[in-house]
Amino acid sequence: MRELDRDCKLNPGSKERYHWQAQNVKVSGVDDMVLLSKINEDAITDNLKKRYMDDYIFTYIGPVLISVNPFKQLPYFTDREVELYQGAAQYENPPHIYALADNMYRNMMIDSENQCVIIRWRTLASPLQTITIT
Repeated sequence: MRELDRDCKLNPGSKERYHWQAQNVKVSGVDDMVLLSKINEDAITDNLKKRYMDDYIFTYIGPVLISVNPFKQLPYFTDREVELYQGAAQYENPPHIYALADNMYRNMMIDSENQCVIIRWRTLASPLQTITIT
């Protein structure tokens, strides 16, 4: 639970901050790359590198979620994240696979339509792999 004062602002003594306050765009890049001033290969690569260096492995580019393998254990898959993303709007919190999954689930239940997710990955030892889940 967040430590809020009576004005619904985070307590000054709290170490927790909102995700948009927790990062300096010049240092950690942007959550959604549609916000980049120029969208080209160099800008995308630079943004992903900045975020990767600060352990932000998830980044949006519009409705698409990009995840970079951190090659280490990070606390991205705890009960706290489940609570944070369940029922929240997709852009209410930092990019995460839980946000995408929750959004798809809600759309499936509201629209009574199947949803589809395409997962693509590449390893150094193998060519590009693709799996489609419908």
